[in-house]
Amino acid sequence: MKNLLKSYPVVTALTLVCLLLAVATSFYQGMYDLFAFHSKPVYLWQYISGTFMHGSKGAPLWFLWVHLFMNYLMILPFGCVLEAKAGSKNTFIVFVAAMVLSSITFQVLLYGQDELACGISAVGYAFVAGGIVNMRDSWKTYSPKIHALYFILGTLAVIMLLPMITGWISTCLHLSGIVSYFAVHFITRGFGTKAQR
Repeated sequence: MKNLLKSYPVVTALTLVCLLLAVATSFYQGMYDLFAFHSKPVYLWQYISGTFMHGSKGAPLWFLWVHLFMNYLMILPFGCVLEAKAGSKNTFIVFVAAMVLSSITFQVLLYGQDELACGISAVGYAFVAGGIVNMRDSWKTYSPKIHALYFILGTLAVIMLLPMITGWISTCLHLSGIVSYFAVHFITRGFGTKAQR
């Protein structure tokens, strides 16, 4: 664990926070009212804390853990590639950008409605985009098993983008994560080019 925290501090911290909130929510369903996204937010922190929540209010407990597991399939393998290649600072910026843009997207899409949403899916999709972009240089060094693993995970991520699977709101939130990564990528590259001049 110490090595993971040292090598991938952003991905590890994110993983642990989501896990702790999932455990707490398993025992106290009222966590959704306190921390999930609300289209009519009660507390200011819900714009941030909603990113870490999983499951859905009133849904069976197993759904929380399936939701968390599916997001971990994006956050861990792709996020670690992103953090290893782009660095912890850039990974944290991607995380914040995805969190902010997904929160804005949710508020705009459900403006005036009394709706609630959970999950870090937008951040997961930002990490998928970042992981794929950053693994190009090392792709040839991966074993066939690793190639197969990333192909399966990438295919699963594409399937979960489809609105007939997750619904239009989730699709828009997922796309906001992808947009977040590329916005950060091109902005930081632009600043890097200016700094070299």
